[in-house]
Amino acid sequence: MEEFIPKYKRVSNDIQHLAKILSNQGKPLPSERKLSESLNVSRTTVKRALEALERQGIVSYIEGKGFILQDRDVKVVSSMHISGFYDDIVSRKKKISSEVLQKNVIQADKELSTVLEIAEGDYVFNLLRLRSVDNMVYSLTESFIPLDRCPEIGSIDLTDKSLWKTLSQFGIQPQIVSQRVSARMANYTEIDYLNISKPAVVMVVNNLACWENKPIELSYVYTDVLSTNLEYRFTN
Repeated sequence: MEEFIPKYKRVSNDIQHLAKILSNQGKPLPSERKLSESLNVSRTTVKRALEALERQGIVSYIEGKGFILQDRDVKVVSSMHISGFYDDIVSRKKKISSEVLQKNVIQADKELSTVLEIAEGDYVFNLLRLRSVDNMVYSLTESFIPLDRCPEIGSIDLTDKSLWKTLSQFGIQPQIVSQRVSARMANYTEIDYLNISKPAVVMVVNNLACWENKPIELSYVYTDVLSTNLEYRFTN
């Protein structure tokens, strides 16, 4: 049986998508009347949809301008030094929090063993976190760390902690040596955790960090492609 979705929620998704397009053009949303006409729904439905988006912090009302899209972009600074995602966000006086969704030890398959330069079947620490910036969900982040290069990592509670800062406590200073950025359709888990609306597309940032010329962390960062702004800084 097809899941019933209230009309105002469907309209909320349409309005959110329109808000993102207009925000890129520096424009506010049209009036309730114009939204009602363009979406072919009642003004009551539009009003409920806007109220729902405002409660979620997606849009806000500014006197004299109307409803605008909240600035939800998070700039991810990628540079070849120890300052990872956590330190960059904190340096810009934003609050970052992390919820640990999964933490276990797995055995490396052929692909992991090749990337992490370990033997197939060696133990790897696997961490999946949901990360938020200023109390707004930003990303799903999955990390893989060869367990023999930091055996203590499995016993640490990484809720609301920087993984790299934790590694530094054991004398490990990671540096990103390669990065790949791609986009694809989001899966059900990503749609659920990241609250992605149509089009459901995620940006995938794949990082490999090394320490003492050996891979120390392979990570995948999944974000809503429409609310992500990547900023790169290159150093000599």
